[in-house]
This record gives sequence, C-alpha cells and structure tokens, in this order.
Amino acid sequence: GRWREIINTDATEYGGSGKGNGGAVEARAEAGGISATVLLPPLSTIMLEFAPD
Repeated sequence: GRWREIINTDATEYGGSGKGNGGAVEARAEAGGISATVLLPPLSTIMLEFAPD
C-alpha cells in the first residue's frame, strides 16, 4: 500500500536540506511479510499516514 509523508522535519519549508521520500512510500508484499524502504535524513523526524486506494 501507499503511505503518505505528512511531515518531514528535513523539508526545505522547515529549513532543512529537502531530503526525504518525495511525499510518499510504497509498501510491497514480499516473502513472509510486507516491507517498505524509507529514507530518513540525519537528525530528522518523518511521519507517515496510510493512504488507502
């Protein structure tokens, strides 16, 4: 499923470098479970919210 990035303290609007997940993360089913790759910039906090289809 899709997870929307609702806050990223490293965003340029907060004075950060602008690194992050481009606004969303895609989780995918794999052997034995579900996984997602998330970019977490140093010294930052991100918050994700499930975005149902």
